[in-house]
Amino acid sequence: MMQFRYIFVIVAVVGILTGCGKAKVPVNNVEDANAKPVLVPDYVDIVVPPNIAPMNFEVDMPGDEYVARVSGSDGRALVASGNPIKWDMKKWHKLLQESKGKDLKYEVFVRNGDKWKLYAFSNHVAEEEIDPYISYRLIEPSFVQYSAISLNQRDLTSFEETVIHNNAAPTDERRGQCMNCHVPRNHYKDKASMFHVRVRNGGTVIMAGDSVVKVNLKTDSTMSAGVYPAWHPTLDLIAYSVNDTQQKFFYSGDRKIEVYDRSSDLILYDMKTHEVSHIAGDPNLLETFPAWSPDGKKLYYSVARYPDGVTPENIENHYYDIRYDIVSRDFDLATRSFSEPDTIVYATSEEASALLPRVSPDGKILLYCKAPFGTFHIWHKESDLWIKDLSTGKERALENANSDDTDSYHTWSSNGRWIVFSSRRDDGSYTRPYLAYVDVSGRDSKAFVVPQETPSYYKDLMKSYNVPEFLVQPVKVARQDILRKVNNPPVQACYR
Repeated sequence: MMQFRYIFVIVAVVGILTGCGKAKVPVNNVEDANAKPVLVPDYVDIVVPPNIAPMNFEVDMPGDEYVARVSGSDGRALVASGNPIKWDMKKWHKLLQESKGKDLKYEVFVRNGDKWKLYAFSNHVAEEEIDPYISYRLIEPSFVQYSAISLNQRDLTSFEETVIHNNAAPTDERRGQCMNCHVPRNHYKDKASMFHVRVRNGGTVIMAGDSVVKVNLKTDSTMSAGVYPAWHPTLDLIAYSVNDTQQKFFYSGDRKIEVYDRSSDLILYDMKTHEVSHIAGDPNLLETFPAWSPDGKKLYYSVARYPDGVTPENIENHYYDIRYDIVSRDFDLATRSFSEPDTIVYATSEEASALLPRVSPDGKILLYCKAPFGTFHIWHKESDLWIKDLSTGKERALENANSDDTDSYHTWSSNGRWIVFSSRRDDGSYTRPYLAYVDVSGRDSKAFVVPQETPSYYKDLMKSYNVPEFLVQPVKVARQDILRKVNNPPVQACYR
C-alpha cells in the first residue's frame, strides 16, 4: 500500500515537469530501493551554497538508463536524463535562490531491463552565499619541471576558469621559472594580491589595484626571500616566513615525499618603504605560516623547537621528530611592535603537529590542520582539519568535513560560513578543492568537491589544485602588465 501511494505521487507531479526539458521521470515499473544513490562526485547529504554552479554528477551504479529529478519545497522541479546528469544552468540557479534555507529533494531513477529503481536523498540549501571565486595554483606532480604551472581563478557560480598568470617559459633551467601560489588580501575586497616567482627573474609580485611591483625580499640579514605570506588587513604590511626548505624522496612505502625546513623565521615587510624587519628569529626555533586576526591586532603562527641533538645539519634524519604548536602575539598598530608569544594550540603535548592557523572573519574560531609530525601536511595522509573556539578554548577535529586521506591547506570565506581546502581523498595523489559549510556555532557539514561541468573532469586531470583562496571578485590585472613586471628586475628590499 505504501509503495502504491509513492507511485501515485510521481504520476501527479509529471504535469509540473513539462517546462523543464524533454526528460521525464518514469511512472511504470518503479520500485523504491529505500537507499541512497552512489554518485560521482559525492553530492549526497550536503549543505549547498545558494549561488553554486550546477552540481552535475555521474550515477556510479550499473543501469541501462538514468533519470534524475531535484525538487524544491514548493514543488518546482528540474529533470535531467543520461549519465552524466547535467542540470540547466539558469533553471538550477533559480531553483537554488527559491530554496534558500530549505531542503532540495533528489530522486535518481535507474533502469535495468524493463524495471526502474528509485534512489532518494536530500540536500540543504544554505541561506548564506559562498564567495563567487577561488584562486589556486595548478601544478603537475613533478618536482623538477615547472614549465606548466598556472595561477588560475574559477567562478564558482558558473564553470568559467581564467588564468591570472602562467609559465610559458621553456623547461631549461636557464629560462624556466617556478611560481608560488596566489594569495589575496581581505578576500580581494580591495583588489590586492601577490605571488612569488623563482629562479629566473625571481621576486615577489604584488598587485594592488592597477599597480604591479616586483620586490626582492631577500636581504643580507634574512635567510631567504618571503615564502608563506599573510597580508595585514588594514595596514600596508605583509608578514612572511623565510624558510630554508628541503625535500626528501622515498623509494618504498606509502609516502612519496617529505618537505621540511632546516630553519625558518618570520619577517615583516612594509609595502611603502620596502623595508623588512624580523618578527621572530630565534635560532633554536622554527617559525612559519603566519596569519593575522581579522582586526590585525594579533599574529598567529606555527612554531617548533629543535629536539635534543637535532640541528639544521642533521634534521633530514629526524624530520619525524619535528612538531609544531600554534602561538599568537599581540600587535600594536601604532608602534608596530609585538608582544611575547602565547601558546594557543599546544599540539606537541599530544605528540602532534599543528599548522596553518586561520581565524574566522568574526574572530571567534581558529581553523588549523593537525598531523602526527612535520611542517608540510599536504603530504601527510593523517592530516585533518581542526577548530578551536577562541572564547571557550575547546578544540575538536571537524566532524563531517574530514576524510581518511589528506585534508590540509584551508581558508575561510568572507562571511565565515564556508571553507575551501585541499584534499587527496579522491585518489591519494592529487589535491582537489573541497568546500564545506560551517554554521555559527562552528559545526561543519560534509565536504564536497568544487563542481565541474563534466563530472569526470577530476579523473582526467593530472594536476593538483594548490593553495585555494576565496575571492569576492576576479583578478582583472592585465596579464601583459604582470608579465612585464615578472621579466624586469625587482625592487630591492632593505633590512631595518
